[in-house]
Amino acid sequence: MRPRKKSRKFSEAEFEKLLKEVSQDITALHLHDHVFTGIVENLQRFPSVADNFPCFFGAFYSAMRTDLVIRLGRIYDPEGTGRESCTLARCLHVPRDNAQFFTDQAITARLREDYRKANPNYLTAHRVDHSQITNDLDRIERNRKRLVNLRHKLYAHKDLETVLSGKRDGFLSSHDEVRKLIQLAHEIWNRCSFTWSASTSSENIFGQDDYRRLFNCLRRGMKTKSFAEIHRWDRVHKRRQRG
Repeated sequence: MRPRKKSRKFSEAEFEKLLKEVSQDITALHLHDHVFTGIVENLQRFPSVADNFPCFFGAFYSAMRTDLVIRLGRIYDPEGTGRESCTLARCLHVPRDNAQFFTDQAITARLREDYRKANPNYLTAHRVDHSQITNDLDRIERNRKRLVNLRHKLYAHKDLETVLSGKRDGFLSSHDEVRKLIQLAHEIWNRCSFTWSASTSSENIFGQDDYRRLFNCLRRGMKTKSFAEIHRWDRVHKRRQRG
């Protein structure tokens, strides 16, 4: 059996890159979930839009579901598989295993001066809470199984036995489950990032409501097209009557 690979030793700068990379996936997940949900709601309100562009919205649904599953799979990817990845769990392992990052001197050097002045007890607030990390790692482990099964059996790979049997027991199966995993990742990442550098990320993304303008344009365009067709057929009908 191949010996287990030792985990990489991180510098502070490398850990910040890791945090940023995971954050980018979580931010994209929030944005894509918001857009996906908004478009589904609009198509339910205005079914004629879906009827006029079935291939486009079919491709949109397929691409968005794949994106959500693959991004979540990256974030919740299990450790110890022989690969070292940018995962949410790794964001917790590094602070837990590197006490040198959380000495008084290291914390003081990392935090902005204005923040330290406004928060005299900053050293206490930015210590590693090992019990919280253990709890968060346990929550990741408990909540990712259905996602990993779906990602591994149908998205990253197409498992033959799963396809032939048609069994989907133990697979992620609803958008509510997807949203809960996004929220959990956001909560854990924010806690880790705040401990590290007193920074957090928002769920609201600039431009997340662009789809509203898209639907307004589509509906106006469809109305214009409908009026044009009515007038055209009216002219055809009049010509036939004169003929």
